[in-house]
Amino acid sequence: MFDSILLPVDGSGSMDTLVECGYDVAQTHGADVHGLFVNNVSDIVPTTTAPAAPDAIDSEVEQRGEQALNRMRRMAPAGIDPDTEIRQGNPANEIIEYTKENDIDCIVIGRKGTSMLSHLGSNTSGVVQASQVPVLVVPFEDAARTEEE
Repeated sequence: MFDSILLPVDGSGSMDTLVECGYDVAQTHGADVHGLFVNNVSDIVPTTTAPAAPDAIDSEVEQRGEQALNRMRRMAPAGIDPDTEIRQGNPANEIIEYTKENDIDCIVIGRKGTSMLSHLGSNTSGVVQASQVPVLVVPFEDAARTEEE
């Protein structure tokens, strides 16, 4: 059913759950795996202080992306060698574009949100709404949500 699966990763500790689930789906279907990190500089620029120099921010985010993708590669089970890429822009838009450009059959993405109602984060919500392929949303424990419960 699925020939290629996209795992958008963000470098957070909870991404391991997403990656493990994505690899399980890939093994079940004999699918290729793609990893994508989107450099969304606005995620780390503080709004209350003067932003750091753009080159320094890009370098920091690029490094975080490489670390996330390297961690994803290390987690790969035998026989799976994921293609990986770093892009810059709006995460939801870049995920959808990557999906179209690479003939992705399924997106496995993590759920964000800290309320007990487990709302989707804005990037996940954007992907679910815009995707033309199935999207598997993986729940994971979030430190903020765990503290509330």
